[in-house]
Amino acid sequence: MMKDPVEQLLFALPDAMRASACKAADRVRSASKAVIASHIDADGISAAAIAGTTLARMEIDCQTMFFKKLDDAAVQSLRDADCDLVWFTDLGSGSLSKIYDLDAVITDHHAPDLRGSRARESPQSLLSDFATVVHVNPHLHGISGASDLSGAGATFLTAVATDHANADLSPLAILGSVGDLQNRKTRRLEGLNRPILRVATDLELVEAFEDIRYFGRETRPVFKMLEYSSDPFLPRIGGHEQEAISFLLGLGIELKDGESWRTWTMLSGGEKKTVIDALREHLIACRRNKATIERLVGETYSLTGERPGSPVRDMKEFATLLNACGRHGRAEIGMRICAGDRGIALAKGLSLLRDHRSALSNALELAKSRGITRMKHIQYFDAGDDIEETIVGTVAGMLLGSGGVDRTAPMIAFAESLEPGEVRMVKVSSRGTQDLISKGMDLSAAMRHVAEGVGGVGGGHNIAAGATIPFERKRDFLLLLDEVIGSQIMG
Repeated sequence: MMKDPVEQLLFALPDAMRASACKAADRVRSASKAVIASHIDADGISAAAIAGTTLARMEIDCQTMFFKKLDDAAVQSLRDADCDLVWFTDLGSGSLSKIYDLDAVITDHHAPDLRGSRARESPQSLLSDFATVVHVNPHLHGISGASDLSGAGATFLTAVATDHANADLSPLAILGSVGDLQNRKTRRLEGLNRPILRVATDLELVEAFEDIRYFGRETRPVFKMLEYSSDPFLPRIGGHEQEAISFLLGLGIELKDGESWRTWTMLSGGEKKTVIDALREHLIACRRNKATIERLVGETYSLTGERPGSPVRDMKEFATLLNACGRHGRAEIGMRICAGDRGIALAKGLSLLRDHRSALSNALELAKSRGITRMKHIQYFDAGDDIEETIVGTVAGMLLGSGGVDRTAPMIAFAESLEPGEVRMVKVSSRGTQDLISKGMDLSAAMRHVAEGVGGVGGGHNIAAGATIPFERKRDFLLLLDEVIGSQIMG
């Protein structure tokens, strides 16, 4: 019986996927100078840190470049780079037709670009259609890239195929999955995330346990954690500081320990149970259904080597910190934090996080004041140039999870693109729910199809996707997207 969790992980893969990871590892080992090209979100930053550490341990010279998207300018910058390998992490699969001739490894989980490939008949043919590209992606093997494996996870598979000693990078794979909300559907990590988690827990680097799922367990005062609750939203408590305080005091929960506000992790087991039981009763009284109430508690993940109360101990909080770095143009700071810098990089990251929270708060209020327009199958708001395109998707998700907002239709958000060019462009972000996915909605397919129909590009995941389209085609885009989403759900 295999005892090594890495061996168990690799043999949990479909044969063809394991072969791809090993082929990618061979390509990485043979490189003398590499460029890592990665996305700017928490998953992309975690993936870049895994790839960067893997290359550094082999003493392979490398540089890292972060991109919001792989447009023509980004691809050209990679062609101009002085390297013999480009390692795409959490990026690349949706741009195969642009990068087919690069010497590259792609470790990604986004839906692949199948244009010009025999993959229209069989996704596996991608592996031979693009001879210079080694592609490690769950979609090619019938595995969900939205819930079963993240970009960081695909990168980790290649890292451990390169050297089993890279098993200590498993927490970064879990971090990427949590950052991509892959534990949202069932309230725990599933699919290939599961054996990766086993590697991390066996090495005692990550602790997984049942707890309340709200953001801020480590760093927010308990009443603030409840005030900013969103999934599930707490009627009459969420958004109301005094009501959150009164709720806790009514349960006999002490809010302070001396002069310090108590966080959730400072409460005793008995106090936590009291609060959770009372929150369940509150949601029942507010006529919330069983599925909503169950979302109070789920599997949570902590880094055992980080001190209690640290913003990088809880995986959800760590991922938010990385998103703040990436969304504000400093993804390299997040990568340094992933690599263990708890000094200057962490301090800069926390400063960016404060700015990020302020920007999100202002953007959310702006979006609410602008109003949400409901169509037959979708709803949308237009931020113009008042909300940065890098955070408008996050705002759309926050709106969809807030009280009083219709959750029976995906939320679409527009923001003017910051990219210079001859044609004025618009960034489109979309967010959905698990209920909508269960009815057949696939935002990745819809956004890609509709964006291409109006002269743009799009893609992503079934629950969250994005696009860039010409400014003057917004109305056409909305009408066609409403029709496509309707056909998905009705079909």
